[in-house]
Amino acid sequence: MFKKPFSIGQSHKVSGADRKKLRRALEKTFGVSEEGLEALLPAKSGELECVKLASPSRVVLYLYDGQPILFDPNGKGDFVPTIFALWRLPTLLPQVYVKHPAVSRYIVGGADLMLPGVLLPPGGLPYFEKEQLVAICSPGNVAPVAVGTATMAATDAVVRILGSGATGPKGKLVELLQYYGDYLWSEVGARGVPNGGFLSDGVVPVGVTSVEATLTHEGGPDDGGDNDPWEGGADRAAESASDEAAARITRDLTLGSVSTTGDSDDTLTRRPEDLSSRPGTTNNDNNTNGNNGNSNRNPDGASTSSASLVGGEEARAAVDMDSLLQTALLQALHKSVKDADLPLNSSALWNQHLLPVRPAGSTLDVKKSKHKKMSKFLQFYGKLGLLTCKEDKHSGDVIVTSINRNSVLYTEYRAYKASATAAVEAAAATGGGNGATSAASGASGPAAAPSSSAAGAAGCIGPPGAPSVGELRIEELYKPGKELRPIFVDIGLNPEALYSASDAGEVVFEYVKAAGLEKGAPDNRTIVLNPALCDALFKGLIKKGETYPTHLAKADLREAFLRRMHLQCRISKGQQQVVRKGQLPVVQISTEKRQGNKRVTKVVGLEPFFVDLEQVAGECQRRFACSTNLVELPGKGAGHEVILQGSFVEQVADFLMQQYGIPKKYFQEKK
Repeated sequence: MFKKPFSIGQSHKVSGADRKKLRRALEKTFGVSEEGLEALLPAKSGELECVKLASPSRVVLYLYDGQPILFDPNGKGDFVPTIFALWRLPTLLPQVYVKHPAVSRYIVGGADLMLPGVLLPPGGLPYFEKEQLVAICSPGNVAPVAVGTATMAATDAVVRILGSGATGPKGKLVELLQYYGDYLWSEVGARGVPNGGFLSDGVVPVGVTSVEATLTHEGGPDDGGDNDPWEGGADRAAESASDEAAARITRDLTLGSVSTTGDSDDTLTRRPEDLSSRPGTTNNDNNTNGNNGNSNRNPDGASTSSASLVGGEEARAAVDMDSLLQTALLQALHKSVKDADLPLNSSALWNQHLLPVRPAGSTLDVKKSKHKKMSKFLQFYGKLGLLTCKEDKHSGDVIVTSINRNSVLYTEYRAYKASATAAVEAAAATGGGNGATSAASGASGPAAAPSSSAAGAAGCIGPPGAPSVGELRIEELYKPGKELRPIFVDIGLNPEALYSASDAGEVVFEYVKAAGLEKGAPDNRTIVLNPALCDALFKGLIKKGETYPTHLAKADLREAFLRRMHLQCRISKGQQQVVRKGQLPVVQISTEKRQGNKRVTKVVGLEPFFVDLEQVAGECQRRFACSTNLVELPGKGAGHEVILQGSFVEQVADFLMQQYGIPKKYFQEKK
């Protein structure tokens, strides 16, 4: 993007309010902590300047104390950190390491990162998706050399590298957006460097004086031979005995100062335990010899041999995973997925329904099944007649639109108890953490169990293309009213906690059992109301002159109990969580006629669902090829509305359901 010279246009100082908005945008986009934000863009100190490049470019730069830390390629709020920002906060983006410091020569020259030049650590590449921003680093130097967008997901890259054979992998992994050595670095960044390892022709470990010092005289990447690792040939250090010394130097630089004395491979491959998880640490023998006893791990942590991706053990594991996935799907359809929840995209079905109901102690991983992808998994059960699915034309995601509850698979399945699911097991292990209904310490009974819509436990592996965190989760919970508090206290439960509808119903029946209210009842379908329960259920509801009931049908007990509880909605997304009183307001999508026959689409009420309205406006503009606007509604705290030029009521609703996981029942459409 900055390979060619450019001219600076208008510039202005960024106000304190705009700086806060920018910090919030960075926090939402990259998940930066408060400490990270202070390192990247301090809240008060320093001077922040907004600079626009001269027309026709739409690039917007953000300079902190004269140093470019962010740029917006299209001026639409799609912020990209520069290498100067990554030098302040190296962990901001997933880091991909090149195989050898010599490969950094090509990066400094502006070449995209190709798969032959990528270093595959024992733990696999860090997790990233296609078109996600990643940082490129050189072995032995933690400061990133460049930032760019991934052309494929990390899992696809690992498969290509491990399955490439002797010819080496082919293809591009990262397209550069900004790099050390471009015109942004030289003209605006004043040619700054983070450490002594950043040389004019490449990046090497600190203390090394040149790129040539990491190479032997012959066989280096600059010899112009056909085996240049950047051009796609196999690395000569990995294949030629004459370059074994270069391979050892590379290994030592990557590991940080491992002794090279002696010829024993055991000495060279011995790695300190504290380096095992550091990005960029590897044993190059893993790349040079597929039969040396070492193994690589894919991004999911599954050990795979470089000689064969799938063997007998993998085939048996795939069969077991197929059965486990089918069990989780049928359990979710019976116990979790309601017709009102449809349509459901694959990530929402996975995170909100399949993971919580999987058998306790199990781990779901679509990639270890015969389906390999969530889309194939859903389409398979679509062909069996259990599900009706459609593919979204824009995102390619598979969406479940209906469930055939008369299917043989559905009717013959016998659901297991909720107490045997992983969500309950995780909640019990953590004392009822996120996704579980809160209860007093030491409480037992139904209050200690999580609500039916609790999220999946940690350690689950999401489907390809779906993040395991950050999914929107909405739980309808109930808080005891003041009349019911004595009931909860009598059975040792917390009256301030939140309970799901099913848990609240079990509370009242536990109280009936503890108080012996079934004794003396005329039949087994009725209970006797003692003064405490009678007041809890009917005090204030009985009109003057009417008598309080002495008995109540068990069928009416649960409803009468819930009537005295207050509905609360808990909305959570990633680390954000809020509890709102009452029913959640719906998202209103309507059209309005303006200036003759021209129509606009208005979207109101997205704020409670942790949605970035500016991001929604930008995505709608690109997806529907229309102009959009964000307008503040009149009144204090009334929120904002997104306005689209044109009529897109149904399309916008489908987009918001698929992209942000907002359930269908929270939409109100008016044409």
